[in-house]
Amino acid sequence: MRPAVVRRARRLAGRVLRRLQGGPAAAHGEKPQSFYDDAFEHVESYHVHYTRSEYYAVWTVVIDRIRRAGSKRVLDIGCGPGQFAHALFDARLVEAYHGVDLSRVGVERAQRTVPAFTFEHCDIFASRAIETQRYDTLVTTEFLEHVERELDVLERIPAGTRVIATVPNFPYVSHVRHFDDVDAVRARYGRFFEGLTVDPIRKTERGNILFLMEGVRAG
Repeated sequence: MRPAVVRRARRLAGRVLRRLQGGPAAAHGEKPQSFYDDAFEHVESYHVHYTRSEYYAVWTVVIDRIRRAGSKRVLDIGCGPGQFAHALFDARLVEAYHGVDLSRVGVERAQRTVPAFTFEHCDIFASRAIETQRYDTLVTTEFLEHVERELDVLERIPAGTRVIATVPNFPYVSHVRHFDDVDAVRARYGRFFEGLTVDPIRKTERGNILFLMEGVRAG
């Protein structure tokens, strides 16, 4: 390949990564499908085996919670490119899994990675997946902090459904909100759940934390 072509390709890749990672011109807040399509297409961490992801430690805890609860049917909101789904499939715990995501690129990658599970490309605010899918546990990691109307989603979950979710303690270009501590998480979400537990889990060596919530949707 000619040097000029290589330089242009590198500049394009650099612009994409700076936009995804919150460069100088990036505004924080809710992002469209194209943002996540770019991320799942170009960011290397979304292409690695789940055991090499920085989220692997968190996913192992989520899977252990699914195991302890005896969950058999999972709805995953914000499934991304299917790394968590792959880990859950390998754990051989559930009878059915349905993942939904705003990104077509993410869903297509997920379906290729775990063809035994089902995935749906949709906007959860327009989709009826919460109401029509059969599930005993709803998982949502890396979703609630990315949308303005996440409380509307929680309102729609049927009473008695187990919910396992994460929210962060750090800002990011696509985060609408983050939480300083466990009390802040409980203040926003506690009314939706019975028996809510909130556990901080270290995500990276930089000290970023994900708060892992688990509870049963209140009636």
